[in-house]
Amino acid sequence: MGLPGFALSLIVVGMAFSAIFQGSVAVWVALAVFVGSGAVVFFRPTEFAIARVFFRFRRPTIPEQERLDHAWSLVTQSAGVRADTYRLWVEDSNDLNASAAAGHIVAVTRGALILPPHQLEALLAHELGHHLGGHSWATLLTYWYALPGRLLVRVLHWSTQLVFALAAGLTLGAAGGAMGGRAGSEAAGCLIGPIVRLFPLLWLALITLFFYSIHPLLVLLWTVPFVLAWFGRHQEKDADRVAAQLGYGPALLEILYGWLDAGHDDARRRNGLRANIFASHPSCASRIHALEKRLNSQ
Repeated sequence: MGLPGFALSLIVVGMAFSAIFQGSVAVWVALAVFVGSGAVVFFRPTEFAIARVFFRFRRPTIPEQERLDHAWSLVTQSAGVRADTYRLWVEDSNDLNASAAAGHIVAVTRGALILPPHQLEALLAHELGHHLGGHSWATLLTYWYALPGRLLVRVLHWSTQLVFALAAGLTLGAAGGAMGGRAGSEAAGCLIGPIVRLFPLLWLALITLFFYSIHPLLVLLWTVPFVLAWFGRHQEKDADRVAAQLGYGPALLEILYGWLDAGHDDARRRNGLRANIFASHPSCASRIHALEKRLNSQ
């Protein structure tokens, strides 16, 4: 949901510099520098720093590097691109997954390294599809530009949680003191329980009021994540299409059916409607249907 984060970051930077410096020139200069700072993500050292610090990737061990190099060379040869254009990394996770996290970075989980060779190649082909489609650059720029906004949101979230905890504690103490003993605690719990369940709505209302106080039209930013989430799901299917074009469609289907049997879609349904609407990945069943339709039409 990059556009709201970028807009919020612009607001944060503008407000911070307007509070420190008098005059609009300094604010416009600060905003220009902030927008121009996105160029640093196109430098390899910045990519590597982001991979290590933010995504917690590590360099492969010698056996891991040999296994990855062999699979990656076959994938890039099929695509007609140079293998050394990208750098391979490992994420310490037992999940079977991979990611195109930054401009020239392809990361696989430690669990994915135990996959059969053709399935590992299919995962890498999918991530190469993200790179060839420019998705990784968009993700990296989105992450970079959203940093000031993320900082503000965290501060607001922590502060509202603190205020809410203090208010709940005072309410619990007052109700317990007024009614006395266990009955007072139970009554206070009945009072606070609905408030706890309403906390996400209170948090959403606070952020909406913040946007509205800057400019009423900024409230429309809440509609953008719906569109961007849909676009993210489209990108996943587009990367599947690239993998299929490179000849890895059947192997990718094996992986997707494995995830389906492991209950990935069941867990997704348990997360509720809101999580599914904002999900950046389509369901396994949806990806399987699209991929099988493409393979049958070839």
